[in-house]
Amino acid sequence: MGCCQSLQASPNSKLRRHKEICAQLIATAQKLGNSTWDLHNPIQSIRESSHDTQIPFHYMGFRGQYHTHRCINNCVLDSLLAGCHIAAKVYLNIKELFEQDSTIRAVMTLLNSRKYAEAKALWLITLDLREGRIKHFRESESTDVRGHVTDYLINFSDLTGTSFHYEDDRRSPNLEDHMYSKTVSKFEEFGDVRALGPKSNPQLILVHVAGRMDGLPALIITDDYGREFKLQFLLLGITANTDHTVLCTSLDGAWWLYDDTKTPLFKEVQMEDITTQGYVVSLAAYVNVPAKNGSETERCPFFSMTFPPLLQAEGGEQGQRHDSFIHNRE
Repeated sequence: MGCCQSLQASPNSKLRRHKEICAQLIATAQKLGNSTWDLHNPIQSIRESSHDTQIPFHYMGFRGQYHTHRCINNCVLDSLLAGCHIAAKVYLNIKELFEQDSTIRAVMTLLNSRKYAEAKALWLITLDLREGRIKHFRESESTDVRGHVTDYLINFSDLTGTSFHYEDDRRSPNLEDHMYSKTVSKFEEFGDVRALGPKSNPQLILVHVAGRMDGLPALIITDDYGREFKLQFLLLGITANTDHTVLCTSLDGAWWLYDDTKTPLFKEVQMEDITTQGYVVSLAAYVNVPAKNGSETERCPFFSMTFPPLLQAEGGEQGQRHDSFIHNRE
């Protein structure tokens, strides 16, 4: 049963309120339009603030309050959103991928506009709507949103072209599935795989490693079509404090560690220091690098950047797919 049917059958007033807030936040993002988060200036600010803590760099911190709702222990959410946001600013194909999902598009627009509390609230509310229960967002209350990274990946469901479950699928893989045998299988040794974008041409591959490997995953993975997937970011757990998660992201030719509780928020690191300093990889994100891959039509007979047609939103020009469950529940 989909989100739409489950909520239509439920009189839960809190979920209906969630629906209203979600629609309001998406509308706010639509009004903001093509807000820009100039990547060049943050790169300079990140570098300056990492060397001089008196120079502030304002980005997503660990606090999050939207009206009367306050979320705490949101390091996993902050790290995931920051990793996706930076990836979308670095790679046009990731930006275009996220624009295919109206909720994720709205979250990116809110982040571009530095409305960090609103972006977090929209992500958490959408999780609750998808699950059909109040868990991550409670009005007039503080909510501990500490959780596993997989708790937050549900919002990528509508962009997921194919997936691979480490514990189940590796026992009996579908060898007749070309995308499994030629692309996804290259990542399976690391953990659960979620490939975002058209099934024939994934643009972002998320691998839930969850401590299944020692050391770091490969920086570049090439599939059987010759397409290169570059490691863009990692979510890392700290072994000395297993309840805390940080982001390690590639930016401007360097690797940066983002910790939503630290000042400065970003500091430059060497990849070899990640394992020696007690970090454990939780999630690895790989980007399909268009500049490296040239014309995929010559390599992959199924190549297509075409997404399923978007449904027309009520009262608006922007199309939607999964948020039809937001607008059409009643």
